[in-house]
Amino acid sequence: MFKLISSNKIIFFGIFLVIIQTFFGASFDTATKFLGSNNNLLWYHYYALGLSLPMIFFIFFLVITKSVKKNLIFENKKDYFLPLFRGFTFIPVLITIYYSLKQIPLNIFTPIIMTTPFFLLIWSSILQKEFISLKHWIILIIGFAGTILIAKPTMFQTNVFIYLIFLVAAYNALTSVVVSKFSKNATALGYAFYNLLPLILFCIILSVIDPIQLIKSELIAILTGGFLLFFASLLFNLIFHISGKFTRFISPFFFLQLIWASILGNIFFNETLDNLSLLGMVFIVVSGTLTIMKSQKKSK
Repeated sequence: MFKLISSNKIIFFGIFLVIIQTFFGASFDTATKFLGSNNNLLWYHYYALGLSLPMIFFIFFLVITKSVKKNLIFENKKDYFLPLFRGFTFIPVLITIYYSLKQIPLNIFTPIIMTTPFFLLIWSSILQKEFISLKHWIILIIGFAGTILIAKPTMFQTNVFIYLIFLVAAYNALTSVVVSKFSKNATALGYAFYNLLPLILFCIILSVIDPIQLIKSELIAILTGGFLLFFASLLFNLIFHISGKFTRFISPFFFLQLIWASILGNIFFNETLDNLSLLGMVFIVVSGTLTIMKSQKKSK
């Protein structure tokens, strides 16, 4: 009985964290899109200003709780490599996200990013030699059909950023597979810290070389976006760290970001969804959930 209650608590706590994390993720995209109207504000200004302050707060928190050694000092030096490497490769990813949100509506950008579970299945089959059954291929086709319904074939012909966002989703899936396979000892907080550190340092250097003046509303949006990205990253790592074998019950709730993005896109940018787009979202949620459930059942 105790184990059952404990399991339920882990699952419900994980779902609660996912609700917050997906809201933070969609809100970060909203703040980024809001800042897209300022052509003088470059990506490194945004991430340098936005992420430096939460990083300082985070380090201060670890110092006062005397948990620096526990979270940031790894016993095996090899455990530093993956998060730092992902941090450096994350720089072009965030540049792509920053400029894509200038060109693509939020309610189209988010569903494409949410194709990550499908790429996860493909990368697992390539890197871990997992067999993809006919059922899995059908699920994948349904998911990609959903993104086409949302983005519309005409946008694929006229907007190169659509393809770049697919590449970002594929990259996210690839790093997830690599990290789950090779990084076993790094803590969730430590992984997030070293993941963001190269990006922050690189952006600070560029911002010092090329400074910018900002109005109050832009500064507020930058700081808000930075905090949201920082804590969304922390929560994402924390969720998978604490959920363990219950991840398959929690992972489908990440598709809540589709709903948050639609609500925020409508409030701030007057974006609306037609019937085809709504149908496409249903396709993505159903196929993504089936993909997650099947892949994690297989790994048990």
